[in-house]
Amino acid sequence: MLAEAVNLDAGFAIQNPKSEIERDDLVHLVGFRLGRQLYALPLDHVERALRMVAVTPVPEAPPWATGVIDLHGQVVPVVDLRQRFDQPPKAPALDDCLLVVQTQEQTIALVVDEVTEVLEVPAQQVEPPAEPLSRSRPLVAVVRRGEGLILVLDATRLLPPTEAI
Repeated sequence: MLAEAVNLDAGFAIQNPKSEIERDDLVHLVGFRLGRQLYALPLDHVERALRMVAVTPVPEAPPWATGVIDLHGQVVPVVDLRQRFDQPPKAPALDDCLLVVQTQEQTIALVVDEVTEVLEVPAQQVEPPAEPLSRSRPLVAVVRRGEGLILVLDATRLLPPTEAI
């Protein structure tokens, strides 16, 4: 595990040590939780984690696009991953978190239950998803951790291919 702590008091910028798989064949990930399931995104896609803030709704947006936030003068769309993944809805809470993710196309904020940690995982522990899970558009890998699994997502594939916010 990296020495960086997940501190959401004022939001934290995540320092990218190098590229995703470089230093000693380690994969650097940001772990988060939706319900009981653990997920992760590559560290180089995550800009920062924030405490939940007021989200301004946008008319006629898809149900999983909960609105927009003002992040240091930049209007950033907010995506509720629970709704995006067809999971049971959860009322927004002050202890929810926003993961600000930078893709090639845009910056988005993802609503997650909790940001758990910054992970440093040996590359040999990162496995491609088995069939038929490999058909899942956002799922790119699975990491075994203790008794559970961490589903590794590709931030560039979280939105439907033809939709932008």
